[in-house]
Amino acid sequence: MQNNQQKILEVLKTNAYVSGETIAEQLSISRTAVWKHIKQLQQQGYEITAKPRKGYLLNQITDLPLEQEIQGGLKTSIIGKHIQYFSKVPSTNDVLKNLAKQGESEGTIIIAEEQTNARGRKNRYWNSPKEGLWFSILLRPHIPPQKAMLVTMIASISLTQAIHRTIGIKPIIKWPNDLLIQGKKVCGILTELSAEIDQIEYMLIGIGLNVNNAIPESLQSKSVSLKQSTHRHVSRVMLMQAICIAFDEWYEQLKKGCEEHIRSTWLSLSQIQGKTVEIKRELTTIKGIVKGIDLQGGLILESDQGIQHVLTGDIQYINNTS
Repeated sequence: MQNNQQKILEVLKTNAYVSGETIAEQLSISRTAVWKHIKQLQQQGYEITAKPRKGYLLNQITDLPLEQEIQGGLKTSIIGKHIQYFSKVPSTNDVLKNLAKQGESEGTIIIAEEQTNARGRKNRYWNSPKEGLWFSILLRPHIPPQKAMLVTMIASISLTQAIHRTIGIKPIIKWPNDLLIQGKKVCGILTELSAEIDQIEYMLIGIGLNVNNAIPESLQSKSVSLKQSTHRHVSRVMLMQAICIAFDEWYEQLKKGCEEHIRSTWLSLSQIQGKTVEIKRELTTIKGIVKGIDLQGGLILESDQGIQHVLTGDIQYINNTS
């Protein structure tokens, strides 16, 4: 059904009236089926005019991140081959988790216009109103659980590059899972996984990206949207396509074992090396200078107690402007 809708949109993008009979002949379906698909497209947000003896006219292309819009012209090997869009769900990670348990293929993306129970690290609430990009990607990487942080790293690299390619602004990666623009959070990444001792069964990469959505007044001091940063509306379809392309490229790098390339790219985009930081964990706080990132994606800190490897925690920069 989605394939027929995509084909109908391609026909209608000629910017002229096209008869139902012509569409039916090109797709080898009935005129009644054409009419039903048109109605569904209208419900999804497409402005399509229907006139007797003239046919159908596409007045405006929607910017909803729908499967047929994102996949139009998208050439990726894995990421985005299957996309499902929902107007509202509690959490895209939860929807995708159920599919993953049923054997859903990797690269599948679940996108929601709104989330009612979205969460970030440590089950923190994540505001997810309309006009943002709230989505989850399913992966089945052949790596041990100890290297799962590498997937979070390629996610943050991909998002940074996609945003830069789309709007010309390059966010800064904040360890372990955020993107910042001028010191304010624009994107968060939540990675969940199911694994055996030596093998990951599947990973869910949940991504919340502020695009054109309004930022609540209570979060204005620490959060920002791409629309606020550019002072213009940002195409979510174009941005989502760029994310799929970049993620596909970097996932291929991970599969090839290019871990050093991933780490060095992440470090350059995070601009964290050499910075003095304080990392708060449940029972301890560690302060030190960042010397790099290890094979598991943990920060290598030079502290008063010597070199330490830190895998998790809330980071704060000390006497730095980042």
